[in-house]
Amino acid sequence: MTSPKVAILISTMDRPDFLIRTLSYYAKMKSPHPVYLSDSSNPENVKKITSFIDKIKDGLEVHYNWYPPGLEVTDKTLSLVKEKYAVINGDDDYEIPSTLTRGAEFLDKNPDYIAAGGYGVSFRLKTSGPYGEIKRLADYPNHSLESETAAQRLFDFMKKCYVITFSVNRIDHLKKIWVVPLPIITTWSELFQVCYCAVSGKVKLMDCLGVIRQIHDRQYHANLMIDWLTEKEFHNNYETFKSHISKKITEMDNINDIQAQDVVKKAFWEYLQLAMADEQKALGTNNKPTTNLAIFKSLRAKTTTAFPVLKTLYRRHLRPFVSNKKQMHYEVTDPNSPYYKDFKNVLDSFTGKDIKNI
Repeated sequence: MTSPKVAILISTMDRPDFLIRTLSYYAKMKSPHPVYLSDSSNPENVKKITSFIDKIKDGLEVHYNWYPPGLEVTDKTLSLVKEKYAVINGDDDYEIPSTLTRGAEFLDKNPDYIAAGGYGVSFRLKTSGPYGEIKRLADYPNHSLESETAAQRLFDFMKKCYVITFSVNRIDHLKKIWVVPLPIITTWSELFQVCYCAVSGKVKLMDCLGVIRQIHDRQYHANLMIDWLTEKEFHNNYETFKSHISKKITEMDNINDIQAQDVVKKAFWEYLQLAMADEQKALGTNNKPTTNLAIFKSLRAKTTTAFPVLKTLYRRHLRPFVSNKKQMHYEVTDPNSPYYKDFKNVLDSFTGKDIKNI
């Protein structure tokens, strides 16, 4: 039997260098999965993009559409998709084609799941463009959500928010998300999309490498939490968010609307507490006393920087006894790891070099 295909939805605007790099990777990998491209670039960059697509048309199926800047076009693109499954990703990120196939096959066999994907890794280059040497690798969050109720899945998800649409999703499910009247390309729209996924069905984390994201200075960045919480329209947007998510929970769990709204309120409060704490930590504004654990982590980081061999010894021999949680940013650089080959193909895409001293 022919394996199901997964539509790869990419939106882009005036970043032909990143997009061409990503499309080149899919073409080189002989990816069977079609790309649906929504472009809002200026005429000069449109010419670069369309010329490149013409060069690779025999090796990669690309559906190109141009839209005026400033529009939310995901719903328009979804309406064009013929496949049963899709992922939504950026022009600067990578999906592993074999994992897309595996995710679609899993969903074929498990109707109570709405999404399936692999582990994630993020990378930052020493320069801000699409090509160069790696400065830093890190794990990128992806988890299973397998509670039987939508309410519990929402609570579980709000404790560790991540982007479910990077995994393989059912297309009929995705089409329901972009009809909600929330501001586009904002914390609200992004939060609603992933929460709606979480309450709509189970999510599977498969044991394979799934998505590789680039972190760089030319990305869109969400507002700080304090700016978001004090926006004039915050209350109205929250009410829209609560109404649609609670309605879905009512449908899935067969509970009344008051109970479902209470679930959303409590889960949202959980999200705010964790998100604000994480942001404080990232900005260096968390004034909590230094703990023994923090001191240990700082000492460990300094020691492994001074003596890199100790990092290898720790990861390979000591950490498996301390924790069974995978460190994917280490796994993908180990030639003996089952995740190495897929990452190496991506690495070649932006460096053209073997892995060294990562």
